[in-house]
Amino acid sequence: MNSGSVPGYFLQAVPITCVVGIIYVIIRVAIIKRNHLKVEWLKEIIRLLFSCYLTGLISLVVLPANFWLSFFDGIFLGWWDEMLPIFSFGEFNLVPSFIKALSGELTIGSWVKTMLIGNIAMFLPMGFFLPFVTEKINRKSIFIAATTVPFIIELLQMVFGRSFDIDDLICNFIGIAVGFFIGFAIKNTKQKSKLNVN
Repeated sequence: MNSGSVPGYFLQAVPITCVVGIIYVIIRVAIIKRNHLKVEWLKEIIRLLFSCYLTGLISLVVLPANFWLSFFDGIFLGWWDEMLPIFSFGEFNLVPSFIKALSGELTIGSWVKTMLIGNIAMFLPMGFFLPFVTEKINRKSIFIAATTVPFIIELLQMVFGRSFDIDDLICNFIGIAVGFFIGFAIKNTKQKSKLNVN
């Protein structure tokens, strides 16, 4: 596995995501049994997937690059000395890539395209899941979420040695917004089909 590749970063987050998923299931089962709640399997599966997604997302975008790989090396191989410091101040990028491209400072090559598209795709599930995990979501609240969540993440990245990147803010906003409208449309379609059946 190339730890510096996009799949490499993703695979590093899989173990902790699985652990959180198992913990979530145990807690959720206990709550359902204690309160004698009716199990709606589709909703429960969506909530589980959303919890796992958030765990993986935080691992990928907030913690330092290769954090989990170094962590696992420390646990299983005892290589704690090679682990990078968790807290360090990152860099700022306040000029969007398309402006740099227009001015000739940047060539929009495959790497840039991959990063831009990847940043959009990475936040699509957040917007998609929200209409299903909460009823208190609308266009106004999704706009606020799509603005504030990426901004908070970028600030946290600064503390963990990553960079504050305006490209990330733009792409993450687009990802959440597009994901929401897809999820909202699917949810509305299903609700209308149920009404027509009844």
